[in-house]
Amino acid sequence: MTAEQSDSPVAAFWRFETDDERRIVRDVLYRRFPRLTSLLADCFATVSTYDIARPGYLDGDNDVIAEILVLLADVNGNLDRVSVGRMREILGEGMARSLGRLPEPHAVQEAARLVRAESATIDWEALAWTATDFDGGTRPEDLRPLSPPFWALLNTTEQHAAFNAVVNRAFPRTTAILLECLEKADPLDIVYPDQTPEYPDVVREALVLISDVYADLSRVTPERLENVLYEALARCFGEPPEEHRVPHAVNLITEHVALRSSD
Repeated sequence: MTAEQSDSPVAAFWRFETDDERRIVRDVLYRRFPRLTSLLADCFATVSTYDIARPGYLDGDNDVIAEILVLLADVNGNLDRVSVGRMREILGEGMARSLGRLPEPHAVQEAARLVRAESATIDWEALAWTATDFDGGTRPEDLRPLSPPFWALLNTTEQHAAFNAVVNRAFPRTTAILLECLEKADPLDIVYPDQTPEYPDVVREALVLISDVYADLSRVTPERLENVLYEALARCFGEPPEEHRVPHAVNLITEHVALRSSD
């Protein structure tokens, strides 16, 4: 965990300061993954022995769901790509991060069983594309990026402002380092002087792809970081980067992290 986050071993990835931030980010996540959100909500409603609502705040299950969705960012909510053991880990981690305490093992076990049972009849691969247009429809094959973007429905100024407020407050250094190094390495050769930054979307995708380590770059190996950048670029631009430029970005990021660690 980074100093940008809480010292608690189960701090939340999503830490909202206002109800508007929570509402907007949730809305984007839930519209992006409607079937998965519904499945998780039904499962948690059934596991009634585990109180996931905080005192004075009866909507705690939704915060748990938001944590779980980001922990599934690497598979874009495709539960067919998540093993039974990994599903238990993700559910337990999501509960713990949201509630600030470790969940009861039997509750995690039961939630995982319900999720696995209810997901067995769903074609998750097809659903990965269902929310990538404004109307919630699917894109034709020839218009799809190489991978579906996690933040496919982050479209309005209000949504961008809410998301940026949350992640910039929680991960200011990581966000700044990723953006600076991507702009400098320019993997797609699209950066020109006096233009607005070209890679904020890639940074957003990268942040959720390393959400399992709280977007702490010091906990990401160069090999994994390179894979994360390739995936984030594929999701956002739908075309491969120039071969030497992603390793260059990784080297720049690694140097930044090393310098900050020695401060």
